[in-house]
Amino acid sequence: MQEHVDALNEQLDAEQPDIAVMFRASHTIKGSSYMVGLQPLGDFAHRMEDLLGAVRDGAQVLDGPVLETLERSTELLGQMMAVASGQDLAITPAANLLSTRLRLLAQGRSWQSILDAEQVIPVERRSVPIAGAAAAPERTTVRVDTRQLDELMEQIGGLVVARARVAQAIERLEGLQSALDASQERFQRTVRDFEERYLNPDMVSLGNEAEAQTPVAGADLEQQFDELEFDTYNDLNILARSITELSADFSEVRSRFAGALGELQEENEELAKLTRRLRQEVSRTSRVPFSQATTRLRRWARERRDRFDLHFSGEETEIENAILQRLGEPLLHLLTNAVNHGLGDMEARVASGKPARGNVWIRVNEVGSFLEVSVQDDGRGLNMEAIRTKALERGLRSAQELDQMPDQDIARLILLPGLTTMREVNAEAGRGVGMDVVATIVRQLGGDLLIRSEPGQGTTFTLRIPTTQRIADLLLARVGTNTVSFAVNSIRTLREVNFEELRPAEGGYELFFEGRWLPVVDLRRIWGIEEESQTWRFAILAALTGDIAVRVDEFGTIEEVAISPLGTLLGQLEYLSGTTISPSGEPLPILDPAGLSRLARRREAWLQGASRRQERLSNRSHVLLVDDSLSVRRLVSRMLERGGYEVSTANDGQEALDMIQLGNDYDLVISDLEMPRMNGYELLSAIRGRPASASLPLVVMTTRAGEKHQRLAFQLGANDYFSKPVDEALLLRRLNSILASETA
Repeated sequence: MQEHVDALNEQLDAEQPDIAVMFRASHTIKGSSYMVGLQPLGDFAHRMEDLLGAVRDGAQVLDGPVLETLERSTELLGQMMAVASGQDLAITPAANLLSTRLRLLAQGRSWQSILDAEQVIPVERRSVPIAGAAAAPERTTVRVDTRQLDELMEQIGGLVVARARVAQAIERLEGLQSALDASQERFQRTVRDFEERYLNPDMVSLGNEAEAQTPVAGADLEQQFDELEFDTYNDLNILARSITELSADFSEVRSRFAGALGELQEENEELAKLTRRLRQEVSRTSRVPFSQATTRLRRWARERRDRFDLHFSGEETEIENAILQRLGEPLLHLLTNAVNHGLGDMEARVASGKPARGNVWIRVNEVGSFLEVSVQDDGRGLNMEAIRTKALERGLRSAQELDQMPDQDIARLILLPGLTTMREVNAEAGRGVGMDVVATIVRQLGGDLLIRSEPGQGTTFTLRIPTTQRIADLLLARVGTNTVSFAVNSIRTLREVNFEELRPAEGGYELFFEGRWLPVVDLRRIWGIEEESQTWRFAILAALTGDIAVRVDEFGTIEEVAISPLGTLLGQLEYLSGTTISPSGEPLPILDPAGLSRLARRREAWLQGASRRQERLSNRSHVLLVDDSLSVRRLVSRMLERGGYEVSTANDGQEALDMIQLGNDYDLVISDLEMPRMNGYELLSAIRGRPASASLPLVVMTTRAGEKHQRLAFQLGANDYFSKPVDEALLLRRLNSILASETA
């Protein structure tokens, strides 16, 4: 852009400046600035462009004041470019003044009217303080690398962990003080008993009147002293008095220890408050407006302005810079998805009564401790049937699973890698990776993605991300011998109810809360705890899809901890949002409300009792695999054997039927459709036609994923339907579910 600034200076130095050359230079600077995200520089160049356009159109005269303003503005452009490259220059006051002058001159205002307007600026806005009035403190700024802020937040995370360890040490000291109090009480009781027995023995025998007689006159002096109970100061007497003094000293030490511990507790509380304020201030320092992420999206949209209009709201919302940097890629993927999938063809839009050009809205809002970013289009909505078909064709789900899935779960299948409904691949879409990238980044940020779609109305993707990524307040809870945690900002309330207050639901229970029944996720069942109790404890968690009740055994304390992001392995567990280490060094999983909500809708896949799992391990099921392909038989056999099954194979349907008729005991049959001698449909009909094998579970595994093939298979009595190549985890999960339902 420097050459265009030089071009402006060259024309301003000429006797007859070429307005067209100057206009093109300012226009190029404006566009280039917007392209690289330098919006203030682009806005200022836009002001210059407006003034030059006014001069070109005759609305303004290129006289001395206008030339002077353009000269100062060109000089300021160079300074703004220097600031963008890292130099520290104070240019804001001059930029504000010149920007206002450029705007007013472009409107055709006279130079004198502009000067008059500047003279009547309210006193509170003037940069020079009025005599006799207190000058406002000057505010200065410094440029700080965001990496330094990130490192500072990491150190604050370490400070939080260290303070938690101090708090735990104080708890141990409190326990020591309790033991000290108990020891002192026992010590004082022993001293009192000792004094009564050895120092004041007459107090124990006050009823002995003979010893209370008056001493006889003329008796021996020492004998009279004994009778008058004077102290004799023997060894036992000296020891008793020493013990009494030690008891008093012990009490004094305990009192001073209690005072010091109280002061330490107060200091720790002040340290906790200071740490929290420091965390909040550093977090606020690293916040930037969301508008910094929109430049790239606007540029992408301008290149496709013939197809749609892009609208923004909430751009002024400030979020952590680290979060904003991670959001750029998923937002571009969502925008690409909206244009290539959501809006639909222009002809189809017109045919449905919509404008040919579509609309996409990006809305940003901060709700509590979460940032919500939604991308909405006014297109045709998701094609649920096409998603079902593609999921089956790619072997991502079985036909039976897809039939049982609600639309909200079907919609989430587009987040799986490799799934796309586009028939043709282009440079922007069709590879099935964009939405997978979105889901991965959102989960790495500890957030969730909600998909809402209305047929013929459009689709909305909502990203819900915690505004604090590194440090959070967690509620600890116990499940059996395990400790889990929930983010405090996701907890609606804690409840303890009797079992009778629950109502049975499909695969589990529901809890009544605030006028509606909430699905229950029983963490005890996930951990395989079978024994039950009459009292159930719940944490009511808020998720984008609605509240959910999560059962635990008991609640613990609230801890401020540093959060670690999920790795590649743990990132596959959708019910985890992160991990942390407790002050005692125990690893803690942080449970994600949205993931647990999806667990509640797929109970049969996750909430299986430990006894049933143990039963399947102890009694290996026998599976008959029927396929005319040797490579398929070998590959799938290894999958089944790794899953704990005993496997027999057959080359075609006729051989399989012969093996069944010979009386071999099989628990389940997996069959291809296209085979010589007897195809899969014929084998299925033969098995269902024999009383001895009519109830034998049979699943189809084929390359044919068409609806008519599925319909015929289910009409003949198939238990499930898979598409090749089959996913190993999917196959084993569905076989386990089918066999479990047969033995239940």
